Amino acid sequence: MSFESTEFAKTYEPSQVEARLRSYWDEHAFFKATRDPSREPYTIVIPPPNITSDLHMGHMLNNTVQDVLIRWNRALGKVSCWIPGTDHASIATEAQVTKALAAKGIDKRAIGREAFLEHAWEWKRDVGGRIVNVLKTLGISCDWSREAFTLSPDYSRAVLSAFVQLYNEGYVYRGTRLVNWCPFSQSVISDEEVDNEERAGHFWHIHYKVEGDPARSLVVATTRPETLFGDLAVAVHPDDERYRDLIGKKVIVPVANRAVPVIADTAVEKDFGTGCLKVTPSHDPTDFEIGARHKLGHLNIMNKDASLNDKVPLAYQGLSREAAREKVVAELKETGLLEKAEPMRHVVGISERGKVPIEYYLSEQWYVRMEDFAKLAHDATRSKELTIVPAYWEKTWEHWLTNIKDWCVSRQLWWGHRIPAYTCAKGHLTVSVDAPSACKECGDTQLSQDPDVLDTWASSWLWPFAVHNSANPTAEQKADLDYFYPTDVIVTGPDIIFFWIARMVMAGRHFRGKTPFHHVYFTGLVRDKQGRKMSKSLGNFPDTFKIIEKYGTDALRFSLVNQLVTGQDIKWDENSCEIGKTFANKLWNASRFLVMAAELVGVDPSKVSVDKLDWNQSDPVLAWILTEYKQVLSRSFKAIESYEFSDYSKATYEFVWMRLCDWFVELIKPRIYGEATGTPESKATVTVALQVLEGGLRLLHPLMPYVTEEIWQRMGGSTRVGQSVGLQALVLAPQGKADEAALAEMDVIRSIVTGVRKIRGDFSIHPGETLQVVVDAPAGRLERFLVVLEALAKVKVGYASKKPSRAASLAAGDVRYFVVLPETVDVEAERGKIAKKLEKVEGNIRLVEGKLSSDSFTKGAPEHVVEGARSQLAQNLLEKSLLEETLSALG
Repeated sequence: MSFESTEFAKTYEPSQVEARLRSYWDEHAFFKATRDPSREPYTIVIPPPNITSDLHMGHMLNNTVQDVLIRWNRALGKVSCWIPGTDHASIATEAQVTKALAAKGIDKRAIGREAFLEHAWEWKRDVGGRIVNVLKTLGISCDWSREAFTLSPDYSRAVLSAFVQLYNEGYVYRGTRLVNWCPFSQSVISDEEVDNEERAGHFWHIHYKVEGDPARSLVVATTRPETLFGDLAVAVHPDDERYRDLIGKKVIVPVANRAVPVIADTAVEKDFGTGCLKVTPSHDPTDFEIGARHKLGHLNIMNKDASLNDKVPLAYQGLSREAAREKVVAELKETGLLEKAEPMRHVVGISERGKVPIEYYLSEQWYVRMEDFAKLAHDATRSKELTIVPAYWEKTWEHWLTNIKDWCVSRQLWWGHRIPAYTCAKGHLTVSVDAPSACKECGDTQLSQDPDVLDTWASSWLWPFAVHNSANPTAEQKADLDYFYPTDVIVTGPDIIFFWIARMVMAGRHFRGKTPFHHVYFTGLVRDKQGRKMSKSLGNFPDTFKIIEKYGTDALRFSLVNQLVTGQDIKWDENSCEIGKTFANKLWNASRFLVMAAELVGVDPSKVSVDKLDWNQSDPVLAWILTEYKQVLSRSFKAIESYEFSDYSKATYEFVWMRLCDWFVELIKPRIYGEATGTPESKATVTVALQVLEGGLRLLHPLMPYVTEEIWQRMGGSTRVGQSVGLQALVLAPQGKADEAALAEMDVIRSIVTGVRKIRGDFSIHPGETLQVVVDAPAGRLERFLVVLEALAKVKVGYASKKPSRAASLAAGDVRYFVVLPETVDVEAERGKIAKKLEKVEGNIRLVEGKLSSDSFTKGAPEHVVEGARSQLAQNLLEKSLLEETLSALG
């Protein structure tokens, strides 16, 4: 494709541009990263989205930020390599596929492992394809030839190789422990995959009769009466005088009719409940520890789906937890062993993926010893090899690493990396990347592989280097790994600081000897305008494609980054995209004007480049815009280097909109039209204008790639085929003192022009009528920009310290000035009108303030009504301020 025409449409239409530009970028492989020893690499590996569902606004923000960094550093001349990919997300994807199959009447267990995996791969092709499509639509400049997937053959070999290496090094072992069990997925899950929710429940107070003394009993309060079948003791505090004489005796577990010992343990809280604790080692973490101290053994009463197993009375076997609870309570009531049921609220652990209460379940699992790995992660931040932004997350980092537990890496699932452990009939274990042909100890050829798969994070912790086929690289891949690893930054949310970030640091330092990235940048969460988490169930989950179709991709990108303040969540509202859409059109229209102006005065836009800009300009208007340009360059560089992305977006927005489009274009119009057309001054002015515009396009391109590319190409026409604005150098202005005087004087000029225009509006003065402005300053104070001021404001300027009669008094910075009102303005009548308006507005303010000061209104009225009142108050206060300003101007 080519851009042979420099003609601009009247308005910018993203829908007619974006797909074409993506094809153009792909056609010329602008984003393909090729090693170059003479250039510095800049590498990012994308946090691979889970192939569980469509992407949300958090993904849009995260990937826009990464794209800003990649495009920025590409423009600095570095070899920018952004590696894309997706995560198989073992437990989450399996849950989704299982639900999808169930909706079709297909049972996962009935079809078996291999058939289920075929469905899972089909899911991956569908959802994974949609994810990539959304990312490409967002305009992100990944090297798509390097796209990775955590369950691809090459990546899988890296995962299995790491597991085998850790096993051989003594870090991986099998152990029987109490785990978090998800009955829905029938798999162990990590602590981080458990959501704690407060729910209504009961404390059931149950009598445990003392063996041999049925007149006496211990009363145990529990929220889980159905687990009494697994009781192996009742514990009391050794210093509790109420029960000291019963320590060592036995009580009868009701319904189960088993005798268990009364034991003393300091873990029991004397003042909580009855001071008696039923000890169920196989189904509660505290009880597990108590049971271990007293060598009670274990009694698991649950099946994998959390129904009761064959270790309970026949009448209870196969019942769900909830049904068993009801039946136990009913039987306790019948036998008189239930003292009372006390309503209460308590915290229940809920499986993040399965959305059901977890069970504490005794199970043999694979673990990784974490003590040495925690030291590796500690050292990365303490040595400053790794910097976390915002820095306050380092305290959380330190706390978690200090209190780390061994990592359970096995999952009872089918979708994932199957654990490479093989057992023969005699129980000998062989751990090998490739399936062994025979047992290494006895030669048995009948080996069975462990049915479990690895925790998702036990694959993605290798992501920064496994994307290069690190286990079995070609010479090319090895060279890439040496050149592009370690990466520069990882951009993600703080919710996975332990799941993923810490573990990647551990893996990078252990397997590669280097911290995998230099910086971690944590974005905030993207919430709705009410501060709620976005979810489909709340109806506040926006459709990305509809947003892009309505506003354009650049507008969406701008709306997200412009609100991104380090360490803060974003309250995102679709209306914020309107700012970005209007901004893109403003830039488009200014560019259209300047290209047309270039044709008018005889300047070829295709031959104009900011690289040829002469920074030393004696012309005050040109000196001013170059000083503004120098400042926005400096501010933008500092913002990107410090990860202050909203500072970058605001700096470019203010420069392009408020300086370049609003003022500079207006300032130079008199030099373009009429007698000035074609003069050396007009050509020099338009040339500088196009150079600053081209520099502005380069500067803004990382954030708004589509509109900047389209404008840049149209400025160059056919001469820029095969080129991209994103490959043009971002260069700081030459060192030297800024023209502070030009800035200060121009600030005064802009303020006076704005003030005069407001006076015209307030008093209905025709815009074509020339007004007299008297400046209270030494004669010549504004001489440098006098012609500009008189032309823009349609005024004649004089100097005097005394206020003329019939004049409005205003101030521009430290300069006081007066606008003489024409005879058509009745000053006294205008004063009266303004006073009446002010009185009405002040009444409205009192009314709304009264509402907002009432708790019954702020807490009782719907949130949108309260928010509306606050908005009304803000508008009224602004109106009051403006009216007071106008009244004050009249003296």
